[in-house]
Amino acid sequence: MSLPRLRLGGVVARGAVYGAGAAVCSTVTALVLPDRDARGDVLEAVAFLGLVAGAVSLLTGLFFWACCAGEVLRWRDLFRTTGPSEVIAVLAPCLVRVGVLLLVPVPVAAVLGRFAG
Repeated sequence: MSLPRLRLGGVVARGAVYGAGAAVCSTVTALVLPDRDARGDVLEAVAFLGLVAGAVSLLTGLFFWACCAGEVLRWRDLFRTTGPSEVIAVLAPCLVRVGVLLLVPVPVAAVLGRFAG
């Protein structure tokens, strides 16, 4: 049995780094808005939507990862797939990374939304 091409820890770490960048971008965007009420609304929307979409993406990605039994593929392998199970093996790391990316800014946006609102 060969080692999987992608490791779950590496995928989660990369998603967290992307999420930290998203947290900085959403914070800067909210601070640039001139209306104080609009800042709170934007930050609360980011927190709510990030929590819902991130949780759904992360749980779906982890389910697909478990279904692939360690045979997780990269995006560059998409055009070499031969069946639906291999397409799920390509989507699993993508959904995990997007889920973590969306969940990382949630606490930042929620705390700043409380201060701005």
